[in-house]
Amino acid sequence: MAIHKMGVVVVGIRGTLGGLLFSANSHGNYCRAWSKPANVRSTLQSTQRATLSQFASEWRNIDAGDRADWDTFAADPLQKLTNALGIDYYISGFLWYVRMSTWLRTVGRAQITTAPVLAKPVAPAIIELQVSAGASTSFISYLANTFDPDYDCTIEMTIGPSIGAVAQPIKPLLLIGKQTPAGISLTFDTELAARFGSVVVGQKAWANIYRQNLEGYRSAPTSMSIDVEA
Repeated sequence: MAIHKMGVVVVGIRGTLGGLLFSANSHGNYCRAWSKPANVRSTLQSTQRATLSQFASEWRNIDAGDRADWDTFAADPLQKLTNALGIDYYISGFLWYVRMSTWLRTVGRAQITTAPVLAKPVAPAIIELQVSAGASTSFISYLANTFDPDYDCTIEMTIGPSIGAVAQPIKPLLLIGKQTPAGISLTFDTELAARFGSVVVGQKAWANIYRQNLEGYRSAPTSMSIDVEA
């Protein structure tokens, strides 16, 4: 499905329409051929579909008053989202419940059924991002107490070629969720290898790094990019 923004003429379009994919990069809008990928029914896809069905079932069993609190939370101006065309929108309390339940599961924490009451965390101050090829260490470093004891770290990352590379859309191609121990750095070699195999020198990594509280509420991202090192 494509979304578009109308002006005197169409000023922007994102998504798929027929056999075309519309997007944009630093050089401007572009369009390329697109075909629907095969439904390979991978283990990951099957797990995600089963999880969504489970969340829907759990939502129906939540007290009506608590569901109303989720809807109130979702309607708060602080929960405003912005799509790829810069248009503001809101999602339902149920979808916020699904988001936060998923984010809590990512770091291994128990789900919550009542709407969040804690303030949205501020974005983490990341000092350094390093992504390394081979057996070298890939890590983020940050000021002490940035995450512990009340905040977890989640990272979304994508990797592509660096030659002529422009800013890439961040998709959760690699999603790391950690209950972060005390310290000033966090390594993610295991997660990197599990998602991408061996990265090589000359590639480029784009990352969004979030601070997540104990209710699953995420901060705005700290966005970074770096060339893969030896």
